[in-house]
Amino acid sequence: GRSFMSPPALPTLAHASARPLSALAVELARTCLDQLDGSNALTNEEVVHELRVATKRLRAAWHLAGALAAPGIARKRRQALRTLSAHLASSRDATVLDNLAQELAAKQTDGEIALAFDRLRDSLRDAESEPSSSEDREEQLSLLRDFLEAEIDAWESIENRDPAAWRRAIRHQLRKSRARAKRDSRLALDRGDAELWHDWRKTVKRLRYQREFVAAMQQRQPGPFDRHISRLGSALGDRNDLANLTALTDTLKQSGRLTGRNYGLIRKAIATDEQRIMHVCRRLGRRIFL
Repeated sequence: GRSFMSPPALPTLAHASARPLSALAVELARTCLDQLDGSNALTNEEVVHELRVATKRLRAAWHLAGALAAPGIARKRRQALRTLSAHLASSRDATVLDNLAQELAAKQTDGEIALAFDRLRDSLRDAESEPSSSEDREEQLSLLRDFLEAEIDAWESIENRDPAAWRRAIRHQLRKSRARAKRDSRLALDRGDAELWHDWRKTVKRLRYQREFVAAMQQRQPGPFDRHISRLGSALGDRNDLANLTALTDTLKQSGRLTGRNYGLIRKAIATDEQRIMHVCRRLGRRIFL
């Protein structure tokens, strides 16, 4: 098939205003460090969300720059960033699902379904672990700061590489990321398997973050093609959140925290919203990549 629009030509990054990828990555990691000031940083859901997004952006950057680092460094840094994200995950994931259940409840015109979602939210809060102590939070903050300091050191170790080598590496990786996103689009749309949709979301997000880095390097705003990729990535993220809410609902039903009636009402409402979002994803995916 033919995409509804072609992406702009791959960047030359040769003009004088170009900013190095390493400098942008260091700047992002330092911003994360600044957000960790204060013992209550990890109780702020917006801060935790921004930190998790930053770990994904930095992983995408390592995919761009991997060939420029010493052997194995990029892979080790991506693994470290996955670990960092996991440290931030539990409370943020619970909040996302609670907010999603609240949004779905607000959409319902049937009061019984809305009430079922209220029961789901009650069960979700009951199932959460006890809040961490101040000592635990300080230990976690110290660990996160160490992760980020190591990230800065890794980027600074490659920041003085040959600019021509940077250009070649980035152009090559952008081609690979676009090819993978196109491949995963085709697989997900052809087969509809949940795991394939999960992979599709990850490759689209990687391409989105990498192109955003390139735009920042060129000191320009992302273009229309980037905005469409961003919209697709957000829609795929919404579908993934609904899949996670479905899994949670199944777990709460199996543990006896949800009645069979409430479970059935919730699953039907989730499925309706998921079909709507998947329709948006299919339409965007075909127009962008196929």
